[in-house]
Amino acid sequence: MSSIRFSHRRSEEFGLEPSRQLPGNVLSSEELDVLIKKNDRLIVHAASIIFQVFKTVSESGFFINLTDSEGCILLIFGDDHILEEARKLKMVEGAYMNESSIGTNSMGLAIHDKKPVQVTAKEHFISAYHNWTCSAAPILQNGEVIGCINMTGHANQVHPHTLGMVISAAQAIENQIREEESLRQLEISNQFAFAMMNNLAFGVMAINISDTVEWINDTACRMINIRRTEMLSQDINELLPDWRRIKRVILNELKFMDEHASFNIPGVHERYLFNAFVIRGENNAMHGYLLTFRQFSRVVDLIKKYQGHHTRFSFDNIIAESAPMHRLIEQAQLVASKPSTVLLSGESGTGKEVIAQSIHNASLRKDAPFIAINCGAIAASLIESELFGYEDGAFTGAAKGGSPGKFELANHGTLFLDEIGDMPYDMQVKLLRCLQEGYIMRIGGTKEISINVRIIAASNKNLEEEMINGRFRLDLFYRLNVIRLHVPSLRERVDDILPMARFFAAKKASEMARPMPHIDDKLGAWLQSYNWPGNVRELENLMERFVVLDGNYSSFFNDRSQRDFNTKRDDSQSAGKTFVPKKLTEIEKEAIISCLKTYDFNISLASKVLNISRNTLYQKIEKYGIRIR
Repeated sequence: MSSIRFSHRRSEEFGLEPSRQLPGNVLSSEELDVLIKKNDRLIVHAASIIFQVFKTVSESGFFINLTDSEGCILLIFGDDHILEEARKLKMVEGAYMNESSIGTNSMGLAIHDKKPVQVTAKEHFISAYHNWTCSAAPILQNGEVIGCINMTGHANQVHPHTLGMVISAAQAIENQIREEESLRQLEISNQFAFAMMNNLAFGVMAINISDTVEWINDTACRMINIRRTEMLSQDINELLPDWRRIKRVILNELKFMDEHASFNIPGVHERYLFNAFVIRGENNAMHGYLLTFRQFSRVVDLIKKYQGHHTRFSFDNIIAESAPMHRLIEQAQLVASKPSTVLLSGESGTGKEVIAQSIHNASLRKDAPFIAINCGAIAASLIESELFGYEDGAFTGAAKGGSPGKFELANHGTLFLDEIGDMPYDMQVKLLRCLQEGYIMRIGGTKEISINVRIIAASNKNLEEEMINGRFRLDLFYRLNVIRLHVPSLRERVDDILPMARFFAAKKASEMARPMPHIDDKLGAWLQSYNWPGNVRELENLMERFVVLDGNYSSFFNDRSQRDFNTKRDDSQSAGKTFVPKKLTEIEKEAIISCLKTYDFNISLASKVLNISRNTLYQKIEKYGIRIR
């Protein structure tokens, strides 16, 4: 509180004569009720302190009152006889005692100057108060006046100790208000902290040094489907079998970050990633442990999201001018919305993954991940860990904390098994079991992980021949061969060659910021007559070279392609020298064999393409001795 100030008869200094008029500005009972409600917090804190001061001076001829920041009396305590004298002078609850109402007085000065003050006898502006001595001290909060406490008695009882008492009382009120405000701020901070902790995306547990759970946030309760009251005071060793190992790691000041573990709680089968820390206070004293965890499935979802395991192609992206591609797309669109496994056959480079992505993108799983794995590009010793994942320490070189496999990453989405014909024979057994039972087990793990994926497999090998030669399992083949789609080679879709060539040339020119060379009739004829052993992949690479070399024919083709270009099939003079006529029966036999191979010996499709009935086709197959696989 500021230093004591004694009045110097301010009213007289301004040339004012003492007045006999008593204050007329007194609130009605209704107005007073509103004001009291407005100052409720001040009254609550001040009332008990003022009452204690009153008990100290009881029967001494003093009364004590509390005003608001404008000088209106809110409370008044005193002996009956002194209160009766005060009432006669209109010093009652609801009366304004500021300087603008009654001139110089202790309450008005204390509020105006924000300092304690004692005003005695003729120092009052109103002569009726000349028999009184008043000591007042302002009540401050954050430097602003929120009220005033005043003690009034007969003038002959004036004493500095009276002012000291109101100063102490005002300070006590201020302290109570500050403490309440601090508690309120602390409560708000606690509410924010609890709201933040309970809305984190991961679970949080506080564990004391006796290994019992002290606190758990709402997220954790939801994750493990348990009430907070059921968790508190539980032994963490019973809930988390790995706790001893976790504690040993962090007590040795090592990091325990993002490691797999599972709770031993009935009905909880989810796997979690855990982080653990020691909680320390002043002087590095250990108070307990903090354990955080999150569902492994959510982490997998993040991996899927940020590793780009989504499709780039849809049926709208496929160039399909030829009849074979029209038929393929119609069939693929028909099966896309179904959950059935799809087996794609076709030569290398025909775009089987483009078809697989398009099927996924047109399916009900389109918003889930599309994960691709090339079974022929991974060493036999690693393919199991790639597909099923592994636990921490499962083998030498295993990543710390383990790793999910492709099946986990593809959960609820599509898993594309490319070059399935190259999968090791013993691995085929494990894949078959997974597909049949609907769960996997990580290498080095003991828990079954449920999976829900759609399988699209692809192979450039003849799987029927692989089965005959003992390189592919019959049971796995029938598991995969639910919907069979053949992706035609580029030479079987001649009508698509030029549109695709122009598309790739424009794409490469745009990527390299180069002009797109013109594909003239001569080049177009060669592109359509070339055999394309590398299929679409070869065409794309060839058009990149075409753009890089600005369409210069002399350097555009390699030696073999140059010879093919110079001796293309429409050179009638050259063709005439090498022409060897064939019998119609030989041509017919070759056409039937080619058609049957193209459509994987599907009699119905082949008969439609050849424009003959199924019976006629069977007769010709028997006539020419064609072997059907």
